[in-house]
Amino acid sequence: MHRVTSRATRFLAAAFLSAALPAAAQSVPAADFTDMWWNPSESGWGVSFAQHAGSNQVFAVWYTYDPREPAAGGQFRPLWIVMPGGTWTSPTRITGSAYVTNGVPFNQPGSSPVNTRVGTLTFEFHDSSNATFTYDIAAPAGLPPSDPGANLPSLTGSKAIIRQSF
Repeated sequence: MHRVTSRATRFLAAAFLSAALPAAAQSVPAADFTDMWWNPSESGWGVSFAQHAGSNQVFAVWYTYDPREPAAGGQFRPLWIVMPGGTWTSPTRITGSAYVTNGVPFNQPGSSPVNTRVGTLTFEFHDSSNATFTYDIAAPAGLPPSDPGANLPSLTGSKAIIRQSF
């Protein structure tokens, strides 16, 4: 019996350590980068970056226009790509999974939202006002037409962004 308990204890300790190590290995951000970020020479898109004090967690939203289908009058529909979390790989660099989502408005009853992982977003902060935003978006193949990631074209690149001054 002692042998089984010892093995179980070692297994549980190893499982706990393997779960704790990624969080412990994460860097501490150099500053609070919470703000609206954009490229003034490319008006029409931007990033909302919210960094939660004390936890180093981030929620970022890249708001842009959906290249899949124009709305009435030839205008493109809004597209939000979200990064709920990420890993600080250095005090000035965070990378996380990117998702597209859909659902009903918050004040209307309806079905559960659909969240589809479509790639990664990375932010490299050069100082408190300048950063590089890198995106690598490629929706999984075979998504049903009702999925928010269905037919989303691959989008890859980097853009210089600055903190929006008010």
